[in-house]
Parts: sequence; structure tokens; C-alpha cells
Amino acid sequence: MVFKLFRPDSNSVWENEEIIKRYSKYKGIKEGTNLARYLIAKSLECEFNSDDSIEILEKLLKEKSKEFNELIKKDTEELKSRNIAAISYIDLAENIARKYLESCIFCERQCKVNRIDGEKGFCLINKDSYVSSAFLHMGEESVLIPSGTIFFQGCNFGCVFCQNYDISQAWKGQRNIEDVAQKVSIKELATIADKLVDKGAININYVGGDPIPNIHTIIGSLKYQQSNICQLWNSNFYLTNESLSLIIDFIDFWLPDFKYGNSKCAKKYSGIDNYFDIIARNHNRVHDEGSGEICIRHLVMPGHIECCSKPILDYARKELPKAVFNIMGQYRPQYKAFQYEEINRRPTSQEIREVKNYADALGILYKPVS
Repeated sequence: MVFKLFRPDSNSVWENEEIIKRYSKYKGIKEGTNLARYLIAKSLECEFNSDDSIEILEKLLKEKSKEFNELIKKDTEELKSRNIAAISYIDLAENIARKYLESCIFCERQCKVNRIDGEKGFCLINKDSYVSSAFLHMGEESVLIPSGTIFFQGCNFGCVFCQNYDISQAWKGQRNIEDVAQKVSIKELATIADKLVDKGAININYVGGDPIPNIHTIIGSLKYQQSNICQLWNSNFYLTNESLSLIIDFIDFWLPDFKYGNSKCAKKYSGIDNYFDIIARNHNRVHDEGSGEICIRHLVMPGHIECCSKPILDYARKELPKAVFNIMGQYRPQYKAFQYEEINRRPTSQEIREVKNYADALGILYKPVS
């Protein structure tokens, strides 16, 4: 197995004992003492018939997930000695993802359009994936920089305050996607990732818009990436159970949003249903079944301390004890927020402090990355 190794940086956040404990596997990948999960998955042989039904392939996926989770318990040196399989666990996940495209259920909108035939659901992305930009991001959380961010065009949310509205939704109905972003194949996406590594990235950060509509392309690119580098999922986290099952074993680090503490606010400002239950379910899965190395982004919204911020922190304290929080005060009224008087302002310093004080009282770790 061929891969590149990385040296640890000197960021002072890594002097924090709790950060080292909670992000030990990520730190190990960064230092070359651990293998990225996708590299291990590439060594897991998986024979299957691509023409089999989804039900048969999903059953095999569950079996291979169990096998994978036993495999990652082995010594790193033993894992490094394994060969890449001709047909691997990753090939199986990609095959299932492309079947899901025929009646798309990647996100919980479950538009069930045939994206293979060019149909488009809410995200307006067909079978192709489009990258709007890719660069070394120095503005991410301290543990993540320099982060190799890949921004995908399109999103399954309709947030009225979106700060990336130019790539998530403002172009819809106004311009052709080919005019605002570059179409990429799985090999081209892998090349973008490897070039970011060569520039000094310590993770590959799939973001947008949102990466969810592009699960098939991202999984496919893992077959061609070569570097021992952290795979990072930066998302609104509104995935279905089925699509999360496709990536849960391949992602080393999770950077999900937790925007709302209830589904009513989510419906009003992002146009989505059943938000809290779905997002909580997905957080629980990656915490308990995935790598468990999570940094939850919570954007403090003006006037939403009691209904959103505090319920989220209460939930995390009980259900997500290994998670670290980034309590973000960067909200500003963008895009269509001016149409909603109650959020047409920045949060006050008192509101930000109230949320952080509440997190302190609950014993939630946020200061090293916020």
C-alpha cells in the first residue's frame, strides 16, 4: 500500500490533553502513526455482482461494515502491510450509491428523482458533481488548518441566512451550473484532493453548498486517492440512514452543523421537515458507530438561545459526550434574512456569552476550537 506521511504541526491546541484524547486517531493520521480509514477500506476485499438488487447489496454492506470494524482494531503496522483489493469495500459502497441515484434518497428530502437520467430534485444536481472551489483553508477550526477544502455547488437546504448562498442556492433558476462551477469525475476529484495534500493540507474537507448530493462521487474518488490523510465530512448532516451507512466507515473526522434545537425553527428558516430527530440520529450514529471524532458547529442565532442553543447543548451533554463544540458567533443577516425581522441582526455579545456560559455549566468542551 503506497501512501504519504505527514508531520504534526506546532499548533498549541494539541497541547490540550482533552483534545488529544478525543482526537487521538486524527492526530495519529496527521503524524503517520495511524492509517486513514479509507485506506484500510481499500484493502478489504469485497466480491459482489453489480446487478444484484439493492437489498442484497445493502445486506453485504452491513456484513462488510462489521468486518471493517474488526479490521481497524489491528496493529497499524499490520494494516500498512495489507494490499489494495482488486474489488474493495469502497467499490461496493460506490455501486450502491449509484443505484440510489436512480431514485435519489441521499438526503432526507428523499426527492426520489432519477438523477442518472438527468432528473433533478431540490438540490438541482443530477448525476454529475460540480466543484466551485478548492483551496487550503486557514479559517477553519484550529485543529483542522491548513484544511484542504473542496466546495461543492448545490445544497439540500434552503437557509434564508446562508452565507454561502452563491454556491448553495442563489444560482438556481438564474444561471446554468456549468457557468459557475467545474464538473468533476471521480478521478478528477481524487486529483484535486491529492494536489491539496501536496500543498500542505492535513485533511480533505468535503463541504459546500453541501457534500450530500455528491456522495457517489466522493466515495468513488477514494479509490484513486493515494495519501494517508484524514477524510473530513463538513455537512448540514441531513442524510438518510442509507446514505450515512455508505460513508460512516470511510470518514475519519466529522464536522457537522447542529443549527436548530427544534424542528419548527428549521422549517421556518431552512425549509426542511423533522430536523431535530434526523440530525440527532445522525450525530448519534457517527458518535457511537463511526470514528467518534466530532466537532459540532453551532451558529448562535439572534433570539434563538432558549429554543435552539440551549436544547442542542443539553442534548449533546447527554448523548454526545465525546464531541467537541465550536460555538460560533459569526452569524450575520445574509441572503434573505432581511425578510425576517427577528433574525435581521447579529447576535449580541451577551447572547454569545450566555451560550458559552451554559456550555461551561454543562461541562461541554468548546474553548480550544471556538
